[in-house]
Amino acid sequence: MTHELLFHLMLLLLGSAGLVALCHRLGLSSIVGYLLAGLVFGPWGLGLLGDTGAIRVLAEVGVVLLMFTIGLEFSLPRLLASRRLVLGLGGSQVVLTTAVFAGGFILAGVSPAFAVILGGAFAMSSTAIALKQLGEQGELRTVHGQAATAVLLFQDIAAVPFLVLLPLLGSDGGSFGGLLGITLLKALLVFITLAVLGRKLLPRVLHWVADTHSLELFMLTVLSLALAAAGLSMAAGLSATLGAFMAGMLLGETHFRHQVEADIRPFRDLMLGVFFISIGMQLDPGVLLRQPLWVLAVVAGLVLLKGLLIWGPVRLFGHTPGDALRVAAVLAHGGEFGLLLVSQVMLLALVDSVLLQPVLAGLILSMLLAPLLIRFNGRLVRRHGDGASVPGEPENLPETVGELHDHVVICGYGALGQGVTAVLEERNVPVLAIDRDARLVRECRANGHTVLFGDAGNAVLLELARLPQARALAITFHDPPAARRIIAQARRLRPELPVLVHTEHGWVGDEEYLPPNVTIFDSVLESSLMYARALLLLAGVDDQSSERAVAEVRASDYSVLRQAEPGDEHAL
Repeated sequence: MTHELLFHLMLLLLGSAGLVALCHRLGLSSIVGYLLAGLVFGPWGLGLLGDTGAIRVLAEVGVVLLMFTIGLEFSLPRLLASRRLVLGLGGSQVVLTTAVFAGGFILAGVSPAFAVILGGAFAMSSTAIALKQLGEQGELRTVHGQAATAVLLFQDIAAVPFLVLLPLLGSDGGSFGGLLGITLLKALLVFITLAVLGRKLLPRVLHWVADTHSLELFMLTVLSLALAAAGLSMAAGLSATLGAFMAGMLLGETHFRHQVEADIRPFRDLMLGVFFISIGMQLDPGVLLRQPLWVLAVVAGLVLLKGLLIWGPVRLFGHTPGDALRVAAVLAHGGEFGLLLVSQVMLLALVDSVLLQPVLAGLILSMLLAPLLIRFNGRLVRRHGDGASVPGEPENLPETVGELHDHVVICGYGALGQGVTAVLEERNVPVLAIDRDARLVRECRANGHTVLFGDAGNAVLLELARLPQARALAITFHDPPAARRIIAQARRLRPELPVLVHTEHGWVGDEEYLPPNVTIFDSVLESSLMYARALLLLAGVDDQSSERAVAEVRASDYSVLRQAEPGDEHAL
């Protein structure tokens, strides 16, 4: 048994590595590579991988960690602040799409309860594919990018109740209403237990672990917390994903949220890869020959009907027809949670697999189409006569960067970024900039500057900018959440790289949790300090004494200047 498990793991790693590398080469998502690995090596392919319990366990761990990280990113204040887009637009999209597709499954003879679950599967889109593609295209901050992100956020949250209901639907005893009430009561008790224990123990435990300066111990502790919460939820007869999501919510309220997310992401992505492999193992490729029309119907339903069901609510929420069409193009495909819900229904074996195999195949094919739909969403709008002025996005070609090394990477090429570049180039320091303003990038390239287009928080773009070979990284815009994402990616690519972050109104009070190689440059405080130094010189204080006074203020972390702004300490 041990040798068989090792053989399976070796096949998973080698096969997945090769297929994922091929997909990267072709510009496809890693998810496609994992699905192909399961299809090729699974029982419907070469038959080298059986339906082993070990693979299922690893796949479940991947889903648990996914829900844990979604919980980390969940913020109730942020959700309420964006309630119009997230709760309003996202909620209406999920409810409307679920209802329409559930009605179709009921007509096909599926019981109403399972029809709702399958309708929910069609309502989900791929967060991983959509956000990655939008980030690479620099469209996350656009109107359609923000609307799509809000809908994706609600979809991720909406997956939790669907996953909680699944074990309930598979149980035999008791009425559905009674079981639902008991389940909600159990969920409340689990949350109260986790909240009480978490608020008392989590800060102490994480502070103690952080003081050891051991990355291994920190990640081990985080994984233990996530799996322990999942185990508690399972012990209460609930879905493991619910406990993991709740644990992530509690950790998300601490200062360790970004560190936890950065450390756990590689392990989560690997386990999620195993989950997608298990999905590929369940797909019978013969369904493409036996039931091609049903598979095409599912794909058409996801792209056309779901796109229409997205376009309508976006228009109702005040967006232009062009922006609504772009949001629809970005989200008109299946997603990870859709695959999870369908695969779980297949495992419960309460719906005929003859019906579910085309659904599974259609979801996967729609995810293959998703990068193309997202990439050409602007052209789609122009073709329909709305947004014809939308310019094409500049391409980032490797030859643009060449063999650049020992350079400074500047994130944000506005007035400050361009001014800093001019000073550095005067001293023969090579510079490479990144900006998400397509018009600005084109203009700067025309003037001979090396500027990449896109979101600097994207690891692929930072690798193209040869960040591991750089001598420093500068973040010239004031956007703490975006800056944290860039810092997290920079730490992964080159942990010791010096980073200078510009801010206009201070950070958010957690500088002490930043790595030692990250420096926060507060332009307001620094400007006040330079102003004070100029006054010292005018008042007759000699240059050395005035410089010493400035150095003392900097060494005290600007404490004198911070105390001079009553009632605004938290803003700094």
